[in-house]
Amino acid sequence: MRALIVLDERGCESDGSSSLLRQWSSRPEIGPWIVEFLHWSPNATIVEFEPKPDVVLVVEPYCPPIAWLEEVLALDVGLIAAIPAQRTEAYRAWAEQYPIQLLLWPANVEAIDLAFVNVAADLQRQRVWKARHEQLQQRLNDRILIERAKGVLVERLRISEREAYQRLRLQSRRQRRPIRDIARNLLDAQSLFSPANQSSEDRPHLNGQAALDRLTSDP
Repeated sequence: MRALIVLDERGCESDGSSSLLRQWSSRPEIGPWIVEFLHWSPNATIVEFEPKPDVVLVVEPYCPPIAWLEEVLALDVGLIAAIPAQRTEAYRAWAEQYPIQLLLWPANVEAIDLAFVNVAADLQRQRVWKARHEQLQQRLNDRILIERAKGVLVERLRISEREAYQRLRLQSRRQRRPIRDIARNLLDAQSLFSPANQSSEDRPHLNGQAALDRLTSDP
């Protein structure tokens, strides 16, 4: 995993924060982490880093402003905020939505290690949940497509919903394509010869019906 440590040398050097973080990054014990440093400025951005970091560590109060951190979190990146104890409340709402670890500062290398372990676990959980949500959403979208396509077949061919589904599944097997693609093609074909999409002098109803029949007919 890739870590980006954001430093403002003017402040971080004055209390030893920069030296401590560089000491942590040079330890062989950090294992899989690839560490890069970004010197904070008003024009600083993580978009320029390729590949994108998985985790960003910032040290308050030296860097950076809240608006910048919001942009970071929107990129599906974990955040470690090294902050004094009195600043923890400011991050509570974010911590309920994003993978954030609060690191009481000043700290030591062992505490930094633990913060990275925890934020990596938080980030992995969020990515798993996001992937599952996307899968469920895709299944719902597919089901809606299939139900609409079944409705077209039931209406035009005067068949049952079960037979309509069997026709879609048979066509899916023939073409070796997902059934959602067959359903989408059917709905596209339906819209092409819909009266709402044709001029009064150019409505090939019979040809359109024939195209639909060819798409859904048995061998």
